[in-house]
Amino acid sequence: MKTIQLLFTAFLVLANLHMLQAQTIVLKTDAEGKVVQGAIDSLIAQIHKGKNLRVGWQLDLDKDGNPDLEHWVEAEFISILNGHVFNQIAPIYRQSPKMDIPQIQISNSKTQWTAVIGTNGKLISRYIIPDVELVEDERMKKVLEQQTTPRERTVPTIWVVSE
Repeated sequence: MKTIQLLFTAFLVLANLHMLQAQTIVLKTDAEGKVVQGAIDSLIAQIHKGKNLRVGWQLDLDKDGNPDLEHWVEAEFISILNGHVFNQIAPIYRQSPKMDIPQIQISNSKTQWTAVIGTNGKLISRYIIPDVELVEDERMKKVLEQQTTPRERTVPTIWVVSE
Protein backbone atom coordinates (compact mmCIF):
# COMPACT_ATOMS: atom_id res chain seq x y z
CA MET A 1 0.00 0.00 0.00
CA LYS A 2 2.80 2.43 0.89
CA THR A 3 4.50 1.66 -2.43
CA ILE A 4 1.34 2.58 -4.33
CA GLN A 5 0.98 5.82 -2.36
CA LEU A 6 4.63 6.67 -2.98
CA LEU A 7 4.30 5.96 -6.73
CA PHE A 8 1.11 8.02 -6.89
CA THR A 9 2.77 10.94 -5.10
CA ALA A 10 5.78 10.77 -7.42
CA PHE A 11 3.46 10.73 -10.42
CA LEU A 12 1.62 13.84 -9.19
CA VAL A 13 4.87 15.70 -8.57
CA LEU A 14 6.23 14.85 -12.02
CA ALA A 15 2.94 15.59 -13.75
CA ASN A 16 2.84 19.06 -12.20
CA LEU A 17 6.54 19.87 -12.45
CA HIS A 18 5.87 22.39 -15.21
CA MET A 19 3.72 24.34 -12.76
CA LEU A 20 6.78 24.87 -10.55
CA GLN A 21 8.64 26.75 -13.27
CA ALA A 22 8.98 30.46 -12.67
CA GLN A 23 6.94 32.51 -15.10
CA THR A 24 7.81 36.04 -16.10
CA ILE A 25 5.68 38.63 -17.85
CA VAL A 26 7.84 39.78 -20.74
CA LEU A 27 5.33 42.02 -22.52
CA LYS A 28 1.93 43.60 -22.01
CA THR A 29 -0.13 45.67 -24.43
CA ASP A 30 -3.15 47.84 -23.70
CA ALA A 31 -6.57 47.97 -25.38
CA GLU A 32 -5.08 50.04 -28.23
CA GLY A 33 -2.23 47.60 -28.84
CA LYS A 34 0.46 49.84 -27.32
CA VAL A 35 3.24 48.24 -25.26
CA VAL A 36 2.71 49.17 -21.58
CA GLN A 37 5.19 46.76 -19.98
CA GLY A 38 8.33 45.08 -21.26
CA ALA A 39 9.67 45.13 -24.81
CA ILE A 40 8.98 43.14 -27.94
CA ASP A 41 12.74 42.70 -28.53
CA SER A 42 13.01 41.00 -25.13
CA LEU A 43 10.16 38.66 -26.02
CA ILE A 44 11.82 37.77 -29.33
CA ALA A 45 15.11 37.10 -27.52
CA GLN A 46 13.32 34.72 -25.12
CA ILE A 47 11.71 32.90 -28.07
CA HIS A 48 15.12 32.53 -29.74
CA LYS A 49 16.43 31.02 -26.48
CA GLY A 50 13.71 28.35 -26.75
CA LYS A 51 11.67 29.49 -23.75
CA ASN A 52 8.10 28.27 -23.41
CA LEU A 53 5.63 31.03 -24.15
CA ARG A 54 2.04 31.64 -23.06
CA VAL A 55 -0.16 34.43 -24.31
CA GLY A 56 -3.24 35.84 -22.64
CA TRP A 57 -5.75 38.40 -23.81
CA GLN A 58 -8.62 40.23 -22.18
CA LEU A 59 -12.12 41.02 -23.42
CA ASP A 60 -14.44 43.77 -22.21
CA LEU A 61 -17.76 42.05 -22.90
CA ASP A 62 -20.01 44.66 -21.29
CA LYS A 63 -18.04 47.59 -22.77
CA ASP A 64 -17.54 49.32 -19.40
CA GLY A 65 -13.79 49.80 -19.85
CA ASN A 66 -12.84 46.90 -17.55
CA PRO A 67 -11.93 43.41 -18.80
CA ASP A 68 -14.54 40.78 -17.95
CA LEU A 69 -12.95 37.70 -19.49
CA GLU A 70 -9.36 36.55 -19.86
CA HIS A 71 -8.15 33.70 -22.08
CA TRP A 72 -4.72 31.99 -22.02
CA VAL A 73 -3.07 29.59 -24.45
CA GLU A 74 0.30 27.96 -24.85
CA ALA A 75 2.05 29.51 -27.83
CA GLU A 76 2.60 26.59 -30.17
CA PHE A 77 2.92 28.17 -33.62
CA ILE A 78 4.89 31.41 -33.33
CA SER A 79 5.75 33.77 -36.17
CA ILE A 80 8.03 36.78 -36.00
CA LEU A 81 7.42 39.42 -38.65
CA ASN A 82 8.80 42.96 -38.90
CA GLY A 83 9.63 43.15 -35.20
CA HIS A 84 6.33 41.70 -33.96
CA VAL A 85 5.42 38.28 -32.58
CA PHE A 86 2.28 36.41 -33.65
CA ASN A 87 0.80 33.19 -32.33
CA GLN A 88 -1.72 31.08 -34.18
CA ILE A 89 -4.23 29.66 -31.73
CA ALA A 90 -5.19 26.04 -32.31
CA PRO A 91 -8.92 25.53 -32.95
CA ILE A 92 -11.17 25.04 -29.93
CA TYR A 93 -14.85 24.12 -29.81
CA ARG A 94 -17.16 27.09 -29.65
CA GLN A 95 -17.95 28.31 -26.16
CA SER A 96 -19.79 31.26 -24.72
CA PRO A 97 -19.55 33.09 -21.40
CA LYS A 98 -22.58 33.40 -19.14
CA MET A 99 -21.52 36.37 -17.02
CA ASP A 100 -24.50 36.30 -14.64
CA ILE A 101 -23.80 32.70 -13.45
CA PRO A 102 -20.62 32.94 -14.01
CA GLN A 103 -19.95 29.99 -16.30
CA ILE A 104 -18.33 29.22 -19.63
CA GLN A 105 -20.73 27.09 -21.67
CA ILE A 106 -19.60 24.80 -24.47
CA SER A 107 -21.78 24.63 -27.56
CA ASN A 108 -23.44 21.45 -28.70
CA SER A 109 -22.01 21.69 -32.21
CA LYS A 110 -18.93 20.93 -34.27
CA THR A 111 -18.23 24.65 -34.72
CA GLN A 112 -14.71 25.66 -33.73
CA TRP A 113 -12.91 28.97 -33.22
CA THR A 114 -9.35 29.86 -34.16
CA ALA A 115 -7.27 33.03 -34.24
CA VAL A 116 -3.93 34.74 -34.64
CA ILE A 117 -2.89 37.11 -31.86
CA GLY A 118 0.04 39.51 -32.03
CA THR A 119 2.17 41.82 -29.98
CA ASN A 120 0.45 44.61 -31.90
CA GLY A 121 -2.67 43.74 -29.87
CA LYS A 122 -4.59 42.48 -32.88
CA LEU A 123 -6.73 39.39 -32.48
CA ILE A 124 -7.87 38.11 -35.87
CA SER A 125 -10.35 35.29 -35.36
CA ARG A 126 -12.89 33.24 -37.24
CA TYR A 127 -15.17 30.27 -36.80
CA ILE A 128 -14.67 26.94 -38.52
CA ILE A 129 -18.11 25.58 -39.41
CA PRO A 130 -18.05 22.08 -40.91
CA ASP A 131 -20.19 21.43 -43.99
CA VAL A 132 -21.42 25.04 -44.26
CA GLU A 133 -21.59 24.55 -48.02
CA LEU A 134 -24.22 21.84 -47.52
CA VAL A 135 -26.69 24.17 -45.77
CA GLU A 136 -29.71 24.52 -48.05
CA ASP A 137 -31.39 27.52 -46.45
CA GLU A 138 -29.65 30.41 -48.27
CA ARG A 139 -30.29 32.93 -45.48
CA MET A 140 -28.83 30.61 -42.85
CA LYS A 141 -25.92 29.70 -45.13
CA LYS A 142 -25.08 33.40 -45.56
CA VAL A 143 -25.13 33.99 -41.78
CA LEU A 144 -22.85 31.00 -41.21
CA GLU A 145 -20.47 32.05 -43.99
CA GLN A 146 -20.18 35.51 -42.37
CA GLN A 147 -19.05 33.81 -39.15
CA THR A 148 -16.25 32.07 -41.06
CA THR A 149 -14.95 35.43 -42.30
CA PRO A 150 -11.99 36.64 -40.23
CA ARG A 151 -12.82 39.36 -37.67
CA GLU A 152 -10.18 41.76 -36.39
CA ARG A 153 -10.18 43.54 -33.03
CA THR A 154 -7.55 44.99 -30.74
CA VAL A 155 -7.29 43.56 -27.22
CA PRO A 156 -4.95 43.89 -24.22
CA THR A 157 -2.38 41.08 -24.35
CA ILE A 158 -0.01 39.49 -21.84
CA TRP A 159 3.04 37.49 -22.99
CA VAL A 160 4.66 35.21 -20.40
CA VAL A 161 7.74 32.97 -20.61
CA SER A 162 8.66 30.05 -18.36
CA GLU A 163 12.13 30.14 -16.87
